[in-house]
Amino acid sequence: MKKTILVYGAGAIGRGYLPWVFSPDEFDFMFVDRNPDLVESLRRRGSYTTFRTKDGKYEKQQVPVAGAFLLGEEKSILQKTNALCLAVGPRNVVDVAHQLSGVSLPIIAFENDSSVPEIVSSITGNKRVYFGIPDVITSNTAPEQLLRHDPLSIVTEDGTCFVDNRAGDIGGQANYIDVNELNKQWIAKLYIHNTPHCVTAYLGALMGKKYVHEAMAVEGAARIVRGTMEEMVRLVTEHFGVELTFARWYADKELSRFANHLLFDPVSRVAREPFRKLAPAERLIGAANLALSRGILPKHLSAGIMAAFFYNEGRDADAHIRHLIGALSPNHFLEIILKLPPSTALHNLLLEEWGANSNRLASLS
Repeated sequence: MKKTILVYGAGAIGRGYLPWVFSPDEFDFMFVDRNPDLVESLRRRGSYTTFRTKDGKYEKQQVPVAGAFLLGEEKSILQKTNALCLAVGPRNVVDVAHQLSGVSLPIIAFENDSSVPEIVSSITGNKRVYFGIPDVITSNTAPEQLLRHDPLSIVTEDGTCFVDNRAGDIGGQANYIDVNELNKQWIAKLYIHNTPHCVTAYLGALMGKKYVHEAMAVEGAARIVRGTMEEMVRLVTEHFGVELTFARWYADKELSRFANHLLFDPVSRVAREPFRKLAPAERLIGAANLALSRGILPKHLSAGIMAAFFYNEGRDADAHIRHLIGALSPNHFLEIILKLPPSTALHNLLLEEWGANSNRLASLS
């Protein structure tokens, strides 16, 4: 008999990638999402199409939908499922966790934050919450020619899904690994993938590009991304002790992914919520501070950080960033908004590079 998997978050990872990890031949998929229009579409249509890019073309998979629910509506079927997956974004994890209080099912957290399993476990009392790393880029949409056939279509890459091996009984095609290997994969994803990826998106937004691959097609932007990637390779090898050959292989893989013209990865998806990515321990400010602590000057990353300051998407939860950067002096913006005291090395680096980075970003076309 098939197992049933309940996915919180019917977006890029949840809807697009996980059916390639947990085959619909073995698992019935049910989804929980906050978007009433999406939930209604999944209910009405009863299935959708996910496409995987591989060897320069698309592979297609039709995914039957066994159920679709708004958050809170799923309580009656929780105990009828075999496993839960979280792919809702770090800002929404706490709300979801409160819905799962007392649930003892195994949970895989596919969130871009390794602290999420501990947070969910502390709220729910469930000790069976495990970290998962989808080593993949998944769009939250598809090109127009695919959407015409199925408006719920979504495109993902052919990637590897790494999961804490304590969750191995769930099955599927995940690569269940021990905590040391999982930590290595997380370090690589956090710094060699996440940091340059969002730099690419903020550069793309500044240039008015819709998709990440379009940003990589502009040489000036690609040069900043490649430079950031080199800074991150140095960081993970010198600070975390990751093998140089692995780090360079990982970096080459990511650069190829960013330029994948079949993926149609929206800039708005990757760049969303800039304040979260500019948080002290996050992929931009956190990575730059860590690099400086190792004597690595993140000059390329500093340009990507400045591009994030000017992110201008009116529908974004952090859209007010553009008003703050316009209303405050650079010094006050860094100190008050980003919590970077003038005594810190990164505060001084960003001020020193402000003019040069402004010119560098203005020259992109």
